Amino acid sequence: MSKPQQETGTVGKAIVAVGDGVVEIQDISVRPLGEWDIRVQLERSAISVGTESHIVGKLAIANNPMIPGYAPVARIEAIGTEAATLFSTGDRVSYFCPAAPLNIPGNCCGGHQSPALLNVNPETRDLLGADQYCIKVPDDLSSEKAAFGGISAVSSMGASMPGTLPGDKVLVLGQGLIGQFAAQHFRLRGAEVAVSDIDDKRLQISAACGADHLIHAAQQETASVLREIWPDGADIIADTTGSHRVIESSLPAIKRRGRYVFLGWCKGADFAIERLQAQTIFQAFFPWTLEGPHVQHSWRMMQQGGLKTDPLITHRAHFSEAPGIYEMMQQSPENHLGIVLNWDQ
Repeated sequence: MSKPQQETGTVGKAIVAVGDGVVEIQDISVRPLGEWDIRVQLERSAISVGTESHIVGKLAIANNPMIPGYAPVARIEAIGTEAATLFSTGDRVSYFCPAAPLNIPGNCCGGHQSPALLNVNPETRDLLGADQYCIKVPDDLSSEKAAFGGISAVSSMGASMPGTLPGDKVLVLGQGLIGQFAAQHFRLRGAEVAVSDIDDKRLQISAACGADHLIHAAQQETASVLREIWPDGADIIADTTGSHRVIESSLPAIKRRGRYVFLGWCKGADFAIERLQAQTIFQAFFPWTLEGPHVQHSWRMMQQGGLKTDPLITHRAHFSEAPGIYEMMQQSPENHLGIVLNWDQ
């Protein structure tokens, strides 16, 4: 292990959500290095368009600025005495929820900041657990691909929780980034996958990534088309839209005693709960967060060539361009899928 370093604190940059759909690049101040701390410099971070558009669209953050983003890839540049028993300077790591900067306490998930400080004491932090992981990136995986490990982990959990079996028939609603990864993870488990979206370009990307059936939801009624493809219905439906209208309209497509995975970030809605009682019987799963083992599983699938990231990337930009990127995300979300930010100086 490398020699621990004693530091007195440092400054850096972060993408900070400051208002309704608005982000700024701001200076941050990071507290001094503790004995169980590592300090990292970002290499790449990925934007989850649906999740981050929802976060930066909250008017309340005008009075409580937040740093969005999660699961970036960074390199350790300084390490505390005890942390040096687990990590070395130069290691690349991915993580969730670093320590908040001294001047921006409401750091949300805090992925888009560099440098970042993490306490890695295993007695107080489960290094593989939900919301807490900090794991080393495989040497043979690029930082760009690895930066999608956390986003993919949400989808991996969504394919794992319902106990997907080879031959299962799965409908994935929405082909944003979470939906794209979900469709791939279900197929990697041996399922036959149909995907539904209102955007032609996203459906074309889904086809390039291996989706078996495409349903254009702006032109076709998803449940009816699904029943033409699979007369008995879907064993599993995974919603990634978070829309109560989409969820309600999909219910006729599920088999009796099927499984429904709620992968979208559901907002407040007037949901007709009687539709669930009268339409069918199914199990429901809510894989809300991401965990280290699912990040690692996603990385293994990337290394083996089974999980595709390149077709999903629509934009690559330097982090300093983030204000314009987030503005375009708000104006035309359909034109943005995978966005990679480069943090090289």
